[in-house]
Amino acid sequence: MNFRDLYERRLDIVKEQKEKTNRPVIGTFCSYAPFEILHSFGVIPVRIWGESGNLHKADALLQTFICPPVRHLMALGLDGHYGFLDGVVLSYSCDAVCGLYNIWARNLRPGFSHLISLPYMEIDEASAYTTAEFGNFIEKLESFAKKQFSQESLERSIALYSEARSLMKNLYLLKKKGFLVSYADIHAMNICSQTLPVEIFLPELKKYVKTVEEEARRSRKKLKILISGSVISDASLMDFIEEIGGDIVADDACTGLRLLRNVIPEGDPLQSLVKYYLTMPRCSSRADFPSRKASLIETITDFDIDAVIFIHQKFCDPHLSDHPFLKKILDDMRIPHMQIELEGDGFTGQVRTRVESFFEMLERR
Repeated sequence: MNFRDLYERRLDIVKEQKEKTNRPVIGTFCSYAPFEILHSFGVIPVRIWGESGNLHKADALLQTFICPPVRHLMALGLDGHYGFLDGVVLSYSCDAVCGLYNIWARNLRPGFSHLISLPYMEIDEASAYTTAEFGNFIEKLESFAKKQFSQESLERSIALYSEARSLMKNLYLLKKKGFLVSYADIHAMNICSQTLPVEIFLPELKKYVKTVEEEARRSRKKLKILISGSVISDASLMDFIEEIGGDIVADDACTGLRLLRNVIPEGDPLQSLVKYYLTMPRCSSRADFPSRKASLIETITDFDIDAVIFIHQKFCDPHLSDHPFLKKILDDMRIPHMQIELEGDGFTGQVRTRVESFFEMLERR
């Protein structure tokens, strides 16, 4: 089984499941949206993701200096690509995504829309506030789904997502050890984990991990690469990095390893979710710099990283603002790094040349 194939079919699978089971489908704009709560109500949560062939269709509603991923999503929405959604949910992230949520809700008028405002730090007051936010979300879902919240149902949903995240983290660790798996497959797996019903995704994940474990380990002569950014989605760029001497063993992106670092603790299911989402490694739009620094150093150390490639989206203010400080950390640690800034046109010849030059420099070192 190839996760890239599953990735290509993911929305067709969701539509089939909606028609077959009559389960509502709710789109999420951010990885901080609590999938477990949505799933506990019988909802299929779907991370809204993708690139539009007509990016400029969004220009009527979004300024052209908004980052390409947000403009892509608005164009997809206007094209009816996500017309099968019954609603959308956002957990507050960057200003651009929050603006997208409001414009989407006002112009596409989904049957359900909700914004969750999570605190940026873990203190007692933040836990109490998050509990109240999740409580408001649950009340709204009760009205939408016409069913009462069930603690037992939430426990089952948590168990399914926790099992999936454990297996996904194990795959990163297998890749770190040298098992044969491409990062583009891992990326496709990460997106599938947030766009497919977990009941369908989990069996496929188990089969995939078992296949990887049974394959012979290769000798490692490649450089261990960490890629860092917001939305990193170009599989051809990932493949190219691994073709010319890199092995992407870890990531610092809005889908991927950040979601797998922590586990949902045992205990009261709602409080366990509060703990998980408040302690999850932060993205640039939700973090103070010391926590970003600690998270980056932890990942570099755990995965024995040789070099870092920053893959930034043009106009992504949070990540571009972090970049000078993160560069200083890497310079102090004597870890080579480069920055790629994409502008909606993906993996171009110019980007290819710069990546090749970077790896030539690494070889000379």
